[in-house]
Amino acid sequence: MADNTTTAASLLAEIPSESLQSLLATVRRESVSAGSTFIPALDAHLSSINSRRTTHDWSLNQGDVLEVQGPAASGKTHLLYHMLVICLMPRSYNGKELGGWGKAAVFFDTDGRLSISRLYTLLLSRMRRLIGPDGVNDSSVPLEDVAAQRLENLHIFRPTSSLQLAITLLHLPKYHASNPRLQDKEIGLLAIDSLSAFYWRDRYTLEQLRDAADASTQSVPPNPLYHALKALQRFRTSHRPVILLANWGLNALAKPSATGEPASPFYRQHLYPFPAPFESHGADEAMQNIENSQRRSTSVDARSDTSTGRAQRGTETTLPLHYHITLQPSPVDPFPASYSLADAISQEHMRAALVKKGEVRGLIRTPGDNSASEFTFRIGDDEVLVQPGEET
Repeated sequence: MADNTTTAASLLAEIPSESLQSLLATVRRESVSAGSTFIPALDAHLSSINSRRTTHDWSLNQGDVLEVQGPAASGKTHLLYHMLVICLMPRSYNGKELGGWGKAAVFFDTDGRLSISRLYTLLLSRMRRLIGPDGVNDSSVPLEDVAAQRLENLHIFRPTSSLQLAITLLHLPKYHASNPRLQDKEIGLLAIDSLSAFYWRDRYTLEQLRDAADASTQSVPPNPLYHALKALQRFRTSHRPVILLANWGLNALAKPSATGEPASPFYRQHLYPFPAPFESHGADEAMQNIENSQRRSTSVDARSDTSTGRAQRGTETTLPLHYHITLQPSPVDPFPASYSLADAISQEHMRAALVKKGEVRGLIRTPGDNSASEFTFRIGDDEVLVQPGEET
């Protein structure tokens, strides 16, 4: 009898299982768009790629992962702010279509620099522009109150290490299910600013662990970031938010050559084991991650003690990267060496105008595709300006 019971349990354990949450998330991803970015050139690139790879021509799929990389002061945080505004903004207001996602958002402020007042200003200004003065005046509810209410759908976490980030991500489904302000809402966007915040600390920790490890075992402990990426992939599988990850640009792919060739606008991937689809050592693995992520995930928890379960855990899908965005502030050319002080002073106002314009240039690439598309946006006093004709 014991043998029969064991055999039956073993057979049942071999049957693939999937949670209802994961099943519904997969169905939503295949039938509903996550939304657009409101940046025309960026949406055009996303739609073009999507139409070639799927039957849909919308820009963002639920569960898409986008990396935003660039040097300091390149506009990474403001691009994340813009996407938070689009996610939180209602679909309509007083009968006026706004095009917002009308969803909740989760923001991991690992850099500790999130400005709620700035985000409120950007959201309020964007809604005012879309509604117009007549629509604002006709409403019985002040637009300021509407913007404040939408910010209640933003949930902020401030982990201080990669392991804290991983633990918070692992507990995020429980938080979603139990928090009264969130449990009846869909999480449309999960953003981390930035994934590089603990880079130097993690490198030091890993070196210390390697030095302390028994040389005879030759075991190398995983990078702390590994746990955060695995937890992020688990939440992506179950809830399918759009995931936006800011990352530092530390090392250019190519430096200026002696023959005058310019430096590459792109950067090497310094985070490990984060996907590196545009470098020779990581291209195949990154594409495999994307292909695996497109297959319907199955739970291995029920088979954790079986050989199948152990094998599947060993090959569990890691976080895919669907798009990579590189940001650069629009350059201001230096004065020629032949310029006199008077020449420089005479052109100072024009250069100041370029700086004040706050234009940021973005390049978006897709793993497995050789093309890159350019888009721009401008960081204004009260808005992130994304349309060509928008003015402050």
